[in-house]
This record gives sequence, C-alpha cells and structure tokens, in this order.
Amino acid sequence: MEDKKKVLIVNDEMLVGGVARVLNNMLKDIKDLDCQIDILILHPQGEMLKDIPNNYHILDSTPFFETCDLSLGDAIKNESTMTLFKKIWFFFLMKTGLIHKYIKEERKKIIKEQYDIEIAYKEGFCTIFVADGDSKKKVNWVHVDYEKNNYSKHHMNLVKNSLNKIDVHVAQSYDAAKAYKNVFDIDKEFLIINNFIDEEDINKRKEEECHFDTNDFNIVSVGRLHPQKAYLRMMEVCRRLNEDNLKYDLYILGDGEEKEQIEKKIKEYKLSNVHLLGYNPNPYKYMKNADLYLMCSIYESAPTVVYEALTVKEVPILASHVAGINEQLGDNEYGIIVDNSEDALYEKLKEIINNKQILDKYRHTVKQISNNQISKEKIKELFFND
Repeated sequence: MEDKKKVLIVNDEMLVGGVARVLNNMLKDIKDLDCQIDILILHPQGEMLKDIPNNYHILDSTPFFETCDLSLGDAIKNESTMTLFKKIWFFFLMKTGLIHKYIKEERKKIIKEQYDIEIAYKEGFCTIFVADGDSKKKVNWVHVDYEKNNYSKHHMNLVKNSLNKIDVHVAQSYDAAKAYKNVFDIDKEFLIINNFIDEEDINKRKEEECHFDTNDFNIVSVGRLHPQKAYLRMMEVCRRLNEDNLKYDLYILGDGEEKEQIEKKIKEYKLSNVHLLGYNPNPYKYMKNADLYLMCSIYESAPTVVYEALTVKEVPILASHVAGINEQLGDNEYGIIVDNSEDALYEKLKEIINNKQILDKYRHTVKQISNNQISKEKIKELFFND
C-alpha cells in the first residue's frame, strides 16, 4: 500500500487579514484529501490562529522567527529594545545571506521528517524558508501584485536565489502571476488557484440582525487599517464628498497600524459620518444591509473580500482597479471598477450618491461563485501530480 503524500504548509503569521483567512478557508475545504497535511506558522501570533481547523497537526516554531514578519520600520516604532535588536540582527542576516545557515539550523529543530510537498503559503520570507529545505517539491504561493508593491525589494538577490529552488509557482490571479514573473524574471508558468471562500458560513452569518445609525446612503468597507487598503486616501475622498454636502455614511470594519492616523483625519475633517467599527468576525451582515460595498485598496492580487461580497449577493460593489479585479467583476458586469486614484473614487461615489439608480442593475446581477470546487481540483493537481 502506497504511503500518503506528506504536505507541509508554511505561513509567517496569522494576523487578521486576507492571507490568513484564505488559508483557513482552504484548510477547511481540503481536509478530506487523502494526504498528511501539517502546518507551520513561523511566528505563531494573530487572531486567526484559533481558526485553523483542529484536524491538522501544527508544528512548533522557534523563537528565532519572532521578527520574520516585522518590518524594520515597525521594529523601530516598537517600544521594546529587545525586539528592535532582534530585528536588526535578522535584517543583517538577510542582507548578508547568512540567513540560509540559520534557517537550516532552525529547520532541524522544527521538522523531523522529509515532506513530499512544502508550500510557502505567503511569498517572501516563507519562500526562502522552504527553498532551504529538502522537500521533494517546493511551492511558492503569491498573494500580492509585486509590480505595485515589492515586499522583497531590500532582499532581491536573496529571494531570486531562493526562487531558483522552487518547483511550482501559484498565484491567486493571472494579473498577480504576470506581475511576479516580470519583477523576478521567471520563465515558469504559474498555477492559478483562486481564493477559497467559506460560502456556507457567509450565507449563514449574513442573516444576523444588523442596523445602521441612519437611513442615509450606507457604505461598508472591510479591511485592515494598513497602507495597502488606502483608508487614509478615503478620508480625503470623504472630505471632498462632505464639502459637496452629500448625505452618506461610511462604516469601516477592521483594525491595524493606521487607526490613529485615520482617527486624526476624521477629527480634523469633522467626518462625523465616517465610523470605525474595529474588527468584527461577522462583516457579512453589514455587507448584506449596505447600499454599497467599497473596496478601495491600492494593490491586491485578487481581493478575497470581493469574492465574499459577491457571495453575499445583495450588495452592489465599487472597487478600485487592482490585480485580479477584472477576473472577479468582469468588464463592470458584476460590479463597478474605477481607476485606482482619489479623484476616480471621489467622482464615482459622487455620481452614485446623486443617482442611486445606477446601482439597481447590480442588485439583480448575481455571479455564481464556484471558486472552491475549481480551486480544490487544482490543489489535487498540485498535490498528486508529480
């Protein structure tokens, strides 16, 4: 009898956000595959840790990786001298290439068997970690548009050398794959696997009771308060809309490092109609009851939250142009796509608030989401095709 395939999935952290959520959704959907799947979270922190399905074996990491997911800038802002010291040391190892030696030493403490497949579920440091291992097939999974934001710009040679050891590249969209190939000069084709969505959970939780403060035009947006999501830019848009005396309310569900800056803008611009609701485990009830769902990111690879809004069905979507968005919304067929700029968001929101009938067609144009079934078949291809 043939032994089961052994798979290791590596991620850096499990903070609330798209990558961690999609990973948990995927794990939930592939738990019946006939293989052994182990999980390694290099820096085991984040709200989404507790949502990893309990039928998986989670390997214990080591303290060495405590700053692998922390930028040098954030380490400087951190009040802990020890944290800053650890990050400077980590950064030095990355810049000199000595990181390979340390990764190999730490891997011996963590990993006690050889895997058939090892997946760097988030590109970047996880890619280097996987490349330095001895797994038979090494996979690099891309979650962002690297032409818009290159997270590896300070360690390009290190990452490029690691990519030479990667056997398979996966991306969430064709746009993200193309961008990554251009930045890193990769000839290999990518396997495109769309985000896994927990449709059953969304359809259940969207029915929970939800009320907004006013009967004005209610806009909902869900995302981390992070530069990528561009909520500071949205404060400028809201300032301009308010100067036009337009009646609307914007509800933002999420938390993150830009919260204080956004609160300052709300106070400075007197944006009493902008509400920061913080992280909420059920954003779907807000989506369902909103007049408009807004995705205003500067860059993505295929925004998970747009798939979730499409699954909710009842809410029209307005999205800034990011990688993967045309694959999700078509040519403005299932939602409205605008140029990725403050002016474009302002002009389109102004037009919509003044003429809400624009959205009527999108309340009745439902896109059938079949991501999970298709994505699961591609996971099988990745796992079982040698």
